[in-house]
Amino acid sequence: MEAIWILTVIFTFIIVVSTLDHRYSLRKKKIDAALRMREMEMGYPPGTYSDTKYKKRKKGTASEASFTEWRQGTNRAELRKGIDELQERLANLETITKSRKNSSEGFEDKE
Repeated sequence: MEAIWILTVIFTFIIVVSTLDHRYSLRKKKIDAALRMREMEMGYPPGTYSDTKYKKRKKGTASEASFTEWRQGTNRAELRKGIDELQERLANLETITKSRKNSSEGFEDKE
């Protein structure tokens, strides 16, 4: 009978430790995902700065090289093209609102 209690305590201990480990790893994954989302919102490629493990990195490592390649990929011409597209959309919205305003004034005059 004493052996059953010893086994129960051991298995309970194992279950509690594994549950705590699972919670810790899940929390760590959530933090990593939140950091990567924040990086993407700021315009950096995911994984640039969101490493939860502290590593000493030497200058000129592969991660810095990939970041500079990504940064060079988003050049001024692409940004200018995006700005021009946004200005076109804004002009389209202005013409639509003007036409709706004119059409609503036309209904009032007919009455």
